[in-house]
Amino acid sequence: MKHIVFLLSVLLSAMSFLSCTDINEVEGLGTIQEDLVTSFLEKNSEEYSEFLELMYATGVAELLTAYGNYTCFIPNNAAMRAYYAGQGFNSSSDMEAEAKREFVYDHIVSAQNVEDVYTSSRFPQARLEIPSMSNRFITISSVVDTIRDKVEIYVNENSPIVILDQKVHNGVIHTMSRVLTSAKIQLPGVLEADERFSWFSRALKETRLENELMAMNNDAYDSIRKIVDPNGTGIVSVAGSQNKTVYATPRFCHIEFTALVESDETYRKALSVAGFEPTYEGLKQYAASVYGNNGIDDITDRRNSFNRFIAYHLLDRGVLRREFLGDRSIYYVEKYIETWSEYIETLCPNTLVEIKPVSINQRDIPVFNRFGTRKGISIVADYCDKRAENGVYHEIDGILTHEGLNDALQTKRIRFDATTLLPEMTTNKLRGNYDKSGAGQGYIIPQCYFKHLIYTPETQMEYYGTKGTTTDMECDELLFFGKYDFSLRLPPVPAGTYEVRFGYTANSRRGVAQLFFDGRPCGIPLDMTKSATHADIGWKSDADLVTEDAIIENDKMMHNRGFMKGPGAASVNGAAPLREYGGSLRYVIFKGSFSETKSHTLRVKSVEDRVDREFMIDYIEFAPRSIWENEGKD
Repeated sequence: MKHIVFLLSVLLSAMSFLSCTDINEVEGLGTIQEDLVTSFLEKNSEEYSEFLELMYATGVAELLTAYGNYTCFIPNNAAMRAYYAGQGFNSSSDMEAEAKREFVYDHIVSAQNVEDVYTSSRFPQARLEIPSMSNRFITISSVVDTIRDKVEIYVNENSPIVILDQKVHNGVIHTMSRVLTSAKIQLPGVLEADERFSWFSRALKETRLENELMAMNNDAYDSIRKIVDPNGTGIVSVAGSQNKTVYATPRFCHIEFTALVESDETYRKALSVAGFEPTYEGLKQYAASVYGNNGIDDITDRRNSFNRFIAYHLLDRGVLRREFLGDRSIYYVEKYIETWSEYIETLCPNTLVEIKPVSINQRDIPVFNRFGTRKGISIVADYCDKRAENGVYHEIDGILTHEGLNDALQTKRIRFDATTLLPEMTTNKLRGNYDKSGAGQGYIIPQCYFKHLIYTPETQMEYYGTKGTTTDMECDELLFFGKYDFSLRLPPVPAGTYEVRFGYTANSRRGVAQLFFDGRPCGIPLDMTKSATHADIGWKSDADLVTEDAIIENDKMMHNRGFMKGPGAASVNGAAPLREYGGSLRYVIFKGSFSETKSHTLRVKSVEDRVDREFMIDYIEFAPRSIWENEGKD
């Protein structure tokens, strides 16, 4: 039996590939430095003539004759002929011109830098960080055949690589025995075609929630980018600290969704155990028992219990299984399992789902709503990352509901990394990814990219990340320059009494701004140039304070001034906690009660005349009364 796993360590050590080909045969191919992609394929036309024909027809052959940095996933002739037969074609002449171009572009990744060419040693555990020329992300997975003791590498789940790492002067070629197929059906249609999930698919239709899952592209952003970055060469930063560096703008803004889906069989078993009829109608009754009937029988009403039940399984971002928890290599391991959770808003109005790692050894594998005595809901490893044109779905191993989560959240600090507040960061593979198409370490992102972040034309917004070297919670940050004025929508938290803070790092590059929470000013303007040791803040290192009483006293003094040290659970590169870094601070922006569960807004407006200083956001946290009255160091 084959067990699907992601085993990069195996890939790196074995450098193996599909089928029974001996490893030495692969190594013997070596590097064809004198050839470019097109000339190599021409010299080996007995294997690649069919794909070459499409390259000639679309002008790509000429492109790949020039110097550049290309990763090419090339199907061999047998794969191409099988594809034509499956489509009812006699040859490539039966394909429309646009279909030919899209097909070829699907198989090629173009990068600006040579270090961004994807040899097998750089294959990630999920999506490649750079999309194909057709602006679609490519996924890599490995399959261990325990019977034959082989590691098989797959592209987009279904296309096996039979020859790895054929290096040419302008990139690398990986030969496949099956063409890449990009999903051309949107998420509701793909689910409908999967007979294992007929109940969930039926529910999507009957509740009309399928209409919520039909978007694909942010056309408004495309229009803005054509104006502010017409040549796609990037934008010059106005930040004084960045010496007029040019930062790339995102090439596209796809809109995707994720569905966490129970199979029909899982529903039947769970309903029987819970004492309900194991039928579709029984599922509706179960949903009413969890979410309350509240007299609304119309299941298309977003307040209806069955509508809420189904909507809770839907997320407004495309997330693969190993992407739910971001980059977990940089956290403070001693505190990781105890303290770390991600929170994502679902399409069920005013609800969150809590995501934790399975264990310290599987810190990138998610578990949903594991709290109290509940073991949580997990993604079925053998049935995950199923792609649609505008999203992904995962099978889950139990019924996912919101039941009990609000009560659990009243006992813990709810901390959101700033990037999780912006679905587009995850969907478009920006989160945790510094600029892969230019020389900078981030992106300048023009207006209209985000649905939850709005800023004026005078505001220059940048996402900055350095893969583990900045003193931030996930080593990345949101930055704002110019005469910035922006509003960030914050997710709903359960009604109750909270202290709301935002995390940042202070330094001389920062600026001075007025903050507003839900429209009300948060005291006097915040001067982010003041270091933590400034007399107005009063930070002192725990090591220097020595005794626990002295540490507690310093924390109280800072808190009375509206500040806190950075979290003890987060760290820089998994080493010392941010609490020990004098630039890492939390600033209290609100303390009071929320009478209802709803979203909130943080607005920030520069109060300086100069435009070269920056405002920075690392994370937002909501601390209920039970936490702030007995605040620890995390």
